Amino acid sequence: MSTADYGARARVGVATPQANPTVEPEMRLLLPAAIGVYGTRLVHPAADVETRLDHYIRHLPEAIGSFGSMRLAAFGFGCTGSSYRAGPTLEDELTSAAANLRGIPVITAAQAIRRALRSFGARRIALVSPYPSGLAESGYAYWKADGLTLVETLRVDPVLTDTHRIYELTSDDAYAALVSLTRHDVDAIVVSGTGMPTLQALRRWRSERGDSPPVLSSNLCLAWALLQHAAPELAPQNPTLLIND
Repeated sequence: MSTADYGARARVGVATPQANPTVEPEMRLLLPAAIGVYGTRLVHPAADVETRLDHYIRHLPEAIGSFGSMRLAAFGFGCTGSSYRAGPTLEDELTSAAANLRGIPVITAAQAIRRALRSFGARRIALVSPYPSGLAESGYAYWKADGLTLVETLRVDPVLTDTHRIYELTSDDAYAALVSLTRHDVDAIVVSGTGMPTLQALRRWRSERGDSPPVLSSNLCLAWALLQHAAPELAPQNPTLLIND
């Protein structure tokens, strides 16, 4: 039996909004070399972000179908904002339906964060968001609906009004937001959003402050959840262990 040159252990697919420059590079950095990472783009011509986000999560089977006959071990939806708009109940219904239709595990970045928080037993969190105010508020409602207590919330750029500007943010912006948090009496810190780079910020935080409380990001948790499905023997106990110093 021949072994594939790329993705010898398994292949995973990820979908990301059309202009997002961050998901695929961070997946590749986080996942073992034996896991092949393949991306597809979520597209919609609407000018307003709300319509685009609502369309993306409601058309998961089409996104998976864009991979054609490629055999995927799991599919990750790299758009946290769509989940925030849908809410956890509808999100779970849509991913379950897509998984049943396409015959592969389907998980969103937000669901992956929920799974990661459960792995830590976390119920009280601080939330860092790169979003405009309206989408940030949807995020707050999402986590409250999941039964979490938001001890502190912080927007990376308080004057940001356009989601496309998220893609101009850097890991330095993420780190500056982290050190601006004033409440550390939390079970975990969540850095939300797949478009803002976070890995360097998370490495720096851990180097300077340790792992208490743990700091999670959308892409970190999504990579971990995909690995749990695709190659469970390679998946660490919690997502922070995927971050290399």
